[in-house]
Amino acid sequence: IKVVTAAKFRKSFFIIELPEYKVPSLKFAFFSMLERGKAYIIKAGTIILVCNTVVQIMQSFNWSFQVVEEGLEDTSILASISRPFAYLLIPIVGVAAWQLAAAAITGFIAKENVVGTIATVYAITNLVDPDELELVGEGNAVAVAMGITKVAALAYLLFNLYTPPCFAALGAMNSEMQSKKWLWGAIGLQLATGFTVGFLVYQIGTLITTGTIGAGFLGGLLAVICFAIIITSIAIRNKKQIALEYKMS
Repeated sequence: IKVVTAAKFRKSFFIIELPEYKVPSLKFAFFSMLERGKAYIIKAGTIILVCNTVVQIMQSFNWSFQVVEEGLEDTSILASISRPFAYLLIPIVGVAAWQLAAAAITGFIAKENVVGTIATVYAITNLVDPDELELVGEGNAVAVAMGITKVAALAYLLFNLYTPPCFAALGAMNSEMQSKKWLWGAIGLQLATGFTVGFLVYQIGTLITTGTIGAGFLGGLLAVICFAIIITSIAIRNKKQIALEYKMS
């Protein structure tokens, strides 16, 4: 190739065939909406319902399978499992709340479970109008019920937005990538992105609203720096490997 084209490096070309664009069909859109709505109803009636039921049971019993008394939910099975992960969320929400950690964990099954788990563990029922399906009062009331600030609630929301969506999506990623290395790398990148975005939103928002940095700033900053170093080193290494692969000797 070097002799023929006088090119120092092997060149690769990306070719993609664009589909034929057509006018949107109202009939197709209607049936697509029905299909997606049916899929969500089935999902809500199976996966989400089962998950929330399991969360309720784990919150109601301790490891001795005794009913947890009201006000002692910290001794439940759910609390003991989620508490170690709660410390990882301090740079994002400012507190070590096992309830938020439990909701984030169940979100890996389906993101809808985050809302369901929060409503279950915090017993948030009087803040939602079941007829109008809307909050009664301001969103600040929900944040107060959860023991966090509005800034922390926003940071927690963004954290769950950028973390891996659900097991079904991870399965699709695994089948498409066909590599455990790339799969775990993608999961790690999503977790790092969610943590970084949540950390920045909480710390900057807290600094603006209160004039001081939020809790867990140093630990979160070190984690973000580590993420940046790892991602940068991987990118540089892959760039060198690609350059060596396409370089003509």
